[in-house]
Amino acid sequence: MRYVQRVASSEPSCLICANGEPLDVVAEFATTWVTAQVDAALPGYVCLVSKRHVVEPFELPPPELIAFWQEAMLVARTVNELYRPTKMNYEIHGNTIPHLHLHLYPRFADDPFVGRPIDTRLARFSRSPEQLSALRRAFESATTDTNESGG
Repeated sequence: MRYVQRVASSEPSCLICANGEPLDVVAEFATTWVTAQVDAALPGYVCLVSKRHVVEPFELPPPELIAFWQEAMLVARTVNELYRPTKMNYEIHGNTIPHLHLHLYPRFADDPFVGRPIDTRLARFSRSPEQLSALRRAFESATTDTNESGG
């Protein structure tokens, strides 16, 4: 089921809406895109971006709200299975880009931010094309598995 179409510049001052979709998309679901840039603060970092322009999750219509969180958990589970972190951090801000997006940071026992918040300005992990392809394949597989199980 597809809840929304591609963003059609519903909010011209929003960078995501103005572009029609976020940059660096590695997966697309009914209500969200998943992005993964080459450079990230931690291995496995991804960002889940709402297709509908809202600032807060509670602004989504109920079916899309449910789908947003189901897709977020699918993405988190997929990243967890691929990278096996100690913990997954979930962050929603919107101060810089006022369009609903959820940062997913896999945390590791030896990551550079142990005992403190993630500061994306301090550490960089560069992903190879092969690593980005592995993320794409993992999301495709997760989507296929979910569709086949009726979930």
